[in-house]
Amino acid sequence: MRIIHKSDQIGFCYGVRNAIKIASLATNNPNIKKPIYLLGSLVHNHHVNEYFEELGIIILQGKSRLQMLDEINYGTVIFTAHGVSDNVLQKAKEKNLNIIDATCPYVERTVNEMKKNILSGHEILFIGKSDHPETETALTLSNNVHIVDESLKNKIINNPVLCHQTTMSSYDVEDTYLKLKEQYPTLKKIKMVCKATELRQNLILKLKKYKFNLPALIIIVGDKTSNNSTKLYEMALRLNLCDVIFIDNINELDFEKLKKYNEIHLYGGTSTPKAIIDELYDLLSNLDNIHSSKINSSLTLNDYINK
Repeated sequence: MRIIHKSDQIGFCYGVRNAIKIASLATNNPNIKKPIYLLGSLVHNHHVNEYFEELGIIILQGKSRLQMLDEINYGTVIFTAHGVSDNVLQKAKEKNLNIIDATCPYVERTVNEMKKNILSGHEILFIGKSDHPETETALTLSNNVHIVDESLKNKIINNPVLCHQTTMSSYDVEDTYLKLKEQYPTLKKIKMVCKATELRQNLILKLKKYKFNLPALIIIVGDKTSNNSTKLYEMALRLNLCDVIFIDNINELDFEKLKKYNEIHLYGGTSTPKAIIDELYDLLSNLDNIHSSKINSSLTLNDYINK
């Protein structure tokens, strides 16, 4: 009998749910100045962003948060779950925009931790994607924040502290820390992987002790722009226990090919709607009765938010 396992940690984390709630309340409040703008994606999932676009929110993309603000002259601006720098906040105030802050509380705590270390005379080495809003915020805190890349080679750093994007893999952070420690022996590491991300990564790591009934498959469900979903995928690949795929929704799957697996395990990122994984789980639980290789999702934009 085929085993279909759905992780008990699926759906939105607190920070994502909070951002969605804040944006939803704004769209339903007639007293909020219109139009409403988002500085980048509210969360890194296109289904969620399409839902809010349907409600009339204008999502700006492709530039720094400061440059995005140049396109707004009136109305309301929502800061996304990933946070913004003090420079962005100040500029929004100077433009007399109505400000709604949907920053994840955990992201806010990590920014405050970096500020505290900078004030204490430390220089920050930051691990993060160069185009990610958390990295953008970190680099605007001080000239003593340096992104970890090739430019660090032979650079003198005083009282170095290693910080990182909240959605990084614990594997990546530890590997980078050990390498940098050779160059900066006094380097200290601050743990910044958010609790929800860490919990899901740990569930993947537990598979090292699990005995699969091969052939088996791990499916990671998430938006390709989601760093925490991508890191789950990379971690599952790194374990090298069985086949691993990374999908956005069921439209990407060939259900006939899935029938060869004795076990299928489902995991999702912290910004992946629960409805997508539930729909996939229901289909896989009835896999032998499916006689089509391709199935289109029956979910609506409303389902991604409310199911």
